[in-house]
Amino acid sequence: MKKILFTFSLLVCLLLASCSGNSPKVVAEKFLKAINKADFKEAKKYCDKETAEFIGVLEGFSKGEKAKPEDIKSFTITKVEEDGDKAKVYYKSEGSDKEESLDLKKVDGKWLVSINKEQGNKEHGAPGEEGDDHAHPDDADMGDEPHEHEGEPAQDSIPAM
Repeated sequence: MKKILFTFSLLVCLLLASCSGNSPKVVAEKFLKAINKADFKEAKKYCDKETAEFIGVLEGFSKGEKAKPEDIKSFTITKVEEDGDKAKVYYKSEGSDKEESLDLKKVDGKWLVSINKEQGNKEHGAPGEEGDDHAHPDDADMGDEPHEHEGEPAQDSIPAM
C-alpha cells in the first residue's frame, strides 16, 4: 500500500511541476528575461509564429549587439488575467512606473506570447502609427518640385494628341 501511495504522490508532484512551468506568468517571465538579454533565439521559444517573425525583425536590427549588464532591467509581474485560451500578463520594468502588458494565447495546450501587428507597432513606435514622429518618404515635401494645381497640367506633362 505504501508503494502505491508513494507512486501516486510522485505522479501528482510531477504533474504539478509540469503544469506550473507553462502558466502565463512563467511563460511571460521567461520571454521577458530573454528579450532583456537580447537572446532572441530563446525568446522565440515562448511566442507564436507571428510574434516569432516580429522578434526576428528585432533580431535583425540588433545583429551583433549583445545586451550590456547595465542595460538589462529587472521587471515585476503585477497581475495575470486569464480568460479561457487567452491571458494578459501585466508587468513593470525597473525604474518605470508605467505598467505594460503582454498578451498570451494557448496553442496546443501551451501558453505563448502573442503580439499582434497593431499592438507591436503601437508599443514599438513603428512608422505609420498614430503619434508617430518618424518621417516617411511619401509624406515628405522636398520643396524643389512645383506643386500641381487642380485642373492645370503639370509643367512636365505631355499634351494629349
